[in-house]
Amino acid sequence: MNNYRITGIFTTRSPLSHISESISTNSYLSQDAILQPDGTIEEVFSYSGNAWRGQLRDLCATYLLKKLGVSVSLDFFHLLYSGGKIGGEQTINIAKAKEIRESVPSFSLFGGGIGSQIISGKIKVGSSYPVCVEALPVLPESAHSLAKKITYSDLTTEKNFTRMDDSKKLELIHNIKVDDLHLLSEEERKKKKDVATQMIMTSELIVSGVSLMHQIDLMSVTDIELGALFAAFQMFSELPYIGGQSNKGHGLVDYECYIVNTQTNENHDVIRINSSSTELSAFAEEKIASYQKHLLEIKANIKTSKIGEIMGV
Repeated sequence: MNNYRITGIFTTRSPLSHISESISTNSYLSQDAILQPDGTIEEVFSYSGNAWRGQLRDLCATYLLKKLGVSVSLDFFHLLYSGGKIGGEQTINIAKAKEIRESVPSFSLFGGGIGSQIISGKIKVGSSYPVCVEALPVLPESAHSLAKKITYSDLTTEKNFTRMDDSKKLELIHNIKVDDLHLLSEEERKKKKDVATQMIMTSELIVSGVSLMHQIDLMSVTDIELGALFAAFQMFSELPYIGGQSNKGHGLVDYECYIVNTQTNENHDVIRINSSSTELSAFAEEKIASYQKHLLEIKANIKTSKIGEIMGV
């Protein structure tokens, strides 16, 4: 088992939405307060570690079920995708926890609750901050040179969206029942207290081309558990979107990360995802192969393996 630190970099290829609050028809970006060297406080966008962690957990769960080719109970589904739930007086069963960790490495990484026992996760996912001068105190030193050239205020924009009233389009009006045509006049709408279906919505966004950096710490992970995480990165490359409003074209990103063994300082590239290709390092491929071998062993003995017992919980 080893301890690792992963440094990841998102680069936005389309505007990014990650909302903290909405007021009326306006939505605003999530921000963290950062203490500056001169003692002032600046608020800077943050893509929360909780959001990225949740996305990675979902990817790990989907990869597991897809490779095993099984369907699971609703409780086990929630265990994999949401961390399960706790019921009754909390107990600690070290032997059982070890058994579960060995059987389902992805659950071992993210942790959760089974019955009356909480199994702690091994992964700590930090928030992603834009490379800009205001975020210097929370960025790795390798990013400082570039960050000093960029001001946070230049990285955000506002965009208006209009939801149209399609009932006013002449080319579509023939699809409305004759009895309802009289409701199309504004006067009739008011009489019927009908809700208007046309509005303008405004979203605060991070602009395209921005780099966002984050850190992931892994505690006492096995090669198989590392492979489960790398397999999630690989699956992310199929639909590399983060944040919200992807249906509007937001949140498309490039992604790359590298990993350092914090005990030996040995470092490796992991993955590089861009618009034209996905490149996995030999180090990542080796760990994913270990994980896939583990899953094949479980699949071959699905009726008698430990996963059968866990699915029965």
